[in-house]
Amino acid sequence: MSFINQTTRTHRSKAQTALLAGGLGGVLFVLTFLLLGALAPGYDALRETISALEFTPFGLAQRINFLVFGLMLMAFALALRRELGAGRGAVLIPTFQCLSGIGVVGDAIFIHEPTHLVCDLITFNSALLVLFLFAWRFSGDRRWKGWTAYSVLTALVMMAFLTAFGVANHVGGPAGAFEKLASLTRTTWSAVLVVELYSGRRLVQSGT
Repeated sequence: MSFINQTTRTHRSKAQTALLAGGLGGVLFVLTFLLLGALAPGYDALRETISALEFTPFGLAQRINFLVFGLMLMAFALALRRELGAGRGAVLIPTFQCLSGIGVVGDAIFIHEPTHLVCDLITFNSALLVLFLFAWRFSGDRRWKGWTAYSVLTALVMMAFLTAFGVANHVGGPAGAFEKLASLTRTTWSAVLVVELYSGRRLVQSGT
């Protein structure tokens, strides 16, 4: 996945380079909620959800964390629209990426159920759709060999963690751990993609 030839290199504007950094927002998000979870008195990171931090003394900080992350996801959606050009998923990928960001912003605004749950569903389902759409985009593109499988595998692992989260949440198990693992799985994929793009690879399909 790291092979780069001369035909895949591209120069980006400063604005586009900055927008691409939105794809690294998940790293900041994860580090922040892990820190807040370690500092919040009485918070059980293994059993309680990320959103539960909004009801601790660090609730405002976590709401800001959701807000910043959501805005960065939307900025990344703009970057992807420019990167994709035309072809498979060129409109659908950034659309669902933006919806995922809107869902996260909603988590910052609506901290009570059922609205908060609706925002969570929008966020996670949109993120899964982005992965499957990227798998479709990458299929047959020799420049991104291995990324179709990586994208599908990431989506499946994420779905497995979310299913485990639902079960654990029902029986009083380590639901928080499974939710955080799902978030980390998706974050890792995005971070690797951004690193590849910064290294010079292109999403625009050949001949477009």
